[in-house]
Amino acid sequence: MLLLLGLCLALPLCTGWQEGLAAAPELQETRSRDDLLEQVGRRVPRQLRLLQRLKTKPLMTEFSVKSTIISRYAFTTISCRMLNRASEDQEAEFQMQIPVAAFITNFTMLIGDKVYQGEITEKEKKNGDRVKEERNKAKEDNGEKGIEMFRASLVIPSKDKVVFLLSYEELLQRRLGKYEHSISMRPQQLVGRLMVEVNILEKSGITSLEVLPLHNSRQKSSGRGEDDSGPPPSTVINQNETFAKVVFKPSVVQQAKIAQNGILGDFIVRYDVDRKQNIGDIQVLNGYFVHYFAPKDLPPLPKNVVFVLDSSASMVGTKLRQTKDALFTILHDLRPQDHFSIIGFSNRIKVWKDHLVSATPDNVRDGKVYIHHMSPTGGTDINGALQRAIRVLNEYVARNDVEDRSVSLIVFLTDGKPTVGETHSLKILSNTKEAVRGRICIFTIGIGDDVDFKLLEKLSLENCGLTRRILEEEDAGSQLIGFYDEIRTPLLSDIRVNYRPDSVAHATRTLFPNYFNGSEIVIAGKLGDRTMGQLHVEVTASNSKKFVILKTDVPLELQKVGRDVTGSEGSKGDGKDVPNHLERLWSYLTVKELLSSWLQSGDEQEKERLRQKVQTLAVNYHFLTPVTSMKLKKPADLTEGLEDSYGMSAATGPETVMQSLRGVSMQPGPALKKPYNPRIKISKTSADGDPHFVVDFPLSKLTVCFNIDGQPGDILRLISDHMHSGVTVNGELIGAPAPPNGHKKQRTYFHTITILVNKPERSYLEITPHRVILDGGDRLVLPCNRSVVVGSRGLEVSVSSNASVTVTIQGSIAFVILIHLYKEPAPYQRNHLGFYISNSKGLSGNCHGLLGQFLNQEAKLTEEPAVLSKNLPAQAGERPETILKVKGHRVPVVWKQRKIYNGEEQIDCWFARNNAAKLIDGEYEDYLASHPFDTEMTFGLGRPKRL
Repeated sequence: MLLLLGLCLALPLCTGWQEGLAAAPELQETRSRDDLLEQVGRRVPRQLRLLQRLKTKPLMTEFSVKSTIISRYAFTTISCRMLNRASEDQEAEFQMQIPVAAFITNFTMLIGDKVYQGEITEKEKKNGDRVKEERNKAKEDNGEKGIEMFRASLVIPSKDKVVFLLSYEELLQRRLGKYEHSISMRPQQLVGRLMVEVNILEKSGITSLEVLPLHNSRQKSSGRGEDDSGPPPSTVINQNETFAKVVFKPSVVQQAKIAQNGILGDFIVRYDVDRKQNIGDIQVLNGYFVHYFAPKDLPPLPKNVVFVLDSSASMVGTKLRQTKDALFTILHDLRPQDHFSIIGFSNRIKVWKDHLVSATPDNVRDGKVYIHHMSPTGGTDINGALQRAIRVLNEYVARNDVEDRSVSLIVFLTDGKPTVGETHSLKILSNTKEAVRGRICIFTIGIGDDVDFKLLEKLSLENCGLTRRILEEEDAGSQLIGFYDEIRTPLLSDIRVNYRPDSVAHATRTLFPNYFNGSEIVIAGKLGDRTMGQLHVEVTASNSKKFVILKTDVPLELQKVGRDVTGSEGSKGDGKDVPNHLERLWSYLTVKELLSSWLQSGDEQEKERLRQKVQTLAVNYHFLTPVTSMKLKKPADLTEGLEDSYGMSAATGPETVMQSLRGVSMQPGPALKKPYNPRIKISKTSADGDPHFVVDFPLSKLTVCFNIDGQPGDILRLISDHMHSGVTVNGELIGAPAPPNGHKKQRTYFHTITILVNKPERSYLEITPHRVILDGGDRLVLPCNRSVVVGSRGLEVSVSSNASVTVTIQGSIAFVILIHLYKEPAPYQRNHLGFYISNSKGLSGNCHGLLGQFLNQEAKLTEEPAVLSKNLPAQAGERPETILKVKGHRVPVVWKQRKIYNGEEQIDCWFARNNAAKLIDGEYEDYLASHPFDTEMTFGLGRPKRL
């Protein structure tokens, strides 16, 4: 079954244990949505009228979104299932708000046993299919900023169901030092199964990650949750240095608490990455490269800025008041080396100063007074205001010392269309471009629904600026301040990025007028001659009075088919190429730049050439753009196999890429069925394999290891802290014959790990290689071959399919159980588990057990005279005279290298012989439990032991 369909049919279990929504997958499939809604109706009486209305229209049984972000490039797939319960055919509409910068790459409908798949084609003639696709930037976007709307409608036969599948891609923009990924959640009704999953893989490292409260629409029907101070309820976050997973899966009851008629808002994830080199992060994969340039710790450049404010009659009231308040804050933020002026315009141009003045406290105060006394009146002379602002800036730059490098900006704000003076958009654009001549960047801001946003967009696009749309909301002032914050600190000007022509066949834009702090310059390219062995990169830019030159050479050893940026082997044997996310990113940027040139071009012949070029590329990479269209292929039967219908479409690409990027096997040979992909950082302290025990003493920078040769059926106490933190961990052994020619008679492995959590409420966990049983009020059985995250009462259990189980307790204790499966096991091999302690902060100082007794201890090594250890057998290369001091014990140890499965191929450790007889408290038998959930071990507490 193809992954895209899996989003719809193979969702993990729900997390709403208290509401009784957790059940085995097969039971969840058979429970009707009506029962769920009736349950909510009993709990939330205010919904009774809503439930009646829901029965008159198609029912949404599932709405799920999965995003995979690889090096800032996001692949997003939406799956929506609807059911027609009526006795007659009904029309159903699927709509989804997508980011304005995104390209739709695939749309598919499953109606009964038929599959209708979208196909991207050149936009030459109208298509008569049932897909109605609307992408508008102005009035059709419901007033939401930075989004576009996709709509599709069809008629669902009586008692039948339909599945909508939509995929889109986008490059995340860095603003104010963070990347923001926003997912629209507007199902317009309560959904039986609703889920958002965001996976982030950043090779350079994730330095910060946050999930914001749901950003709701301005519509009054949307409502907010009770707690707006953090992530939405039921959100689970797991991350390590380079990978993060965020899951939002609210139950129906939780959805109703957020909004009574269904969630209406945006699920937003923000993060940033580690930046170690000023020249940037350069990644190379299979003939393509991407260069992320975001230097830091540079002194800011002086700004020459003219604020041009619309004071026409339409700005009366809240718009002008909020604009004034925001500008007071912006003026106060100017630096002493900055220069500024203010122009107000309506049908007349009103200039505060006909020249730029320095941002002294007196000048800033006078500017605020001028703004305060502005009053709305008259029409809107956009052309006259721009021409006057450009003239003021040009005159200042002409008089200014040419050696004093600075950045010239116009911040232009309006709420309307040109009504006075020059009103023709093309003439305004032509006049502006001729006056600017590439020396000034124009940043435009449109307020409200009546603004000519296309004109503002072109003004910024043609003059190295940015444009933003501000809604008429209570926070319009903060939106204006936020936009200014993006451009308040220029660090570099005249940036040029050069690559050797013989090594790069095609690169996206390499010249940039300015770089602002907190943003990022992204360049993608297609390599030419790959035999050169390295990619030479050179960046030149102006910074204050200095000329900056940065150089580096990037090795190209990874340019082998089937290898990714981590150097791991890609998937082979299926006859299909692994999608290359860098190639997708290159094609995305190239299409964006061609569309921009097409939009700006005034020459009809050149415009047609650009249109054909962007069409060819967009069709090749399945991008829905203004010059391409989507039509539905002839329906295929589900019995023919979705994989054949979909092929290797962009919708399936990100998961394959993620598997390739993360699937780096650390084990030699074919032993493990699936390598461990760490979800969170794991320490070396563990018990794994035969079993081998490892204890890490980080402060002493020592690692100690020992073996425990138990008997099959033995239950070993690993962690014993029942009286304090309320946590006990036991492991049950199974046996297997020893390998031939070995010194052992048999091997033992952990087959079952049991965890008892006694605080704040009692919960039992039993983990085997094939399932996890959680008994905590409600009994829940989770198969290990499916990824799922569940949480309740301070306990979170995360299953990574056939790889690991992560148990987190109260946020301060975390264990990772690795699942070791064999494809074709030898007689001495058994499917087994490894136990790793990831976080032990919540365990008390009285913690005990085979591993627990060392968690709050430190150790040191000493050299003893050889005569003290003369009874130890001497072995070549070992030093029996080395003594480990820990917990008052003196333990002879020898240096060894051991394999460990926590992401390291091997570790160096000091090995304690003889079943750790002198290392652990008591003897091996003292650590035997009478049953899997036995908690009665009392070492160090002065009580009798129960064996």
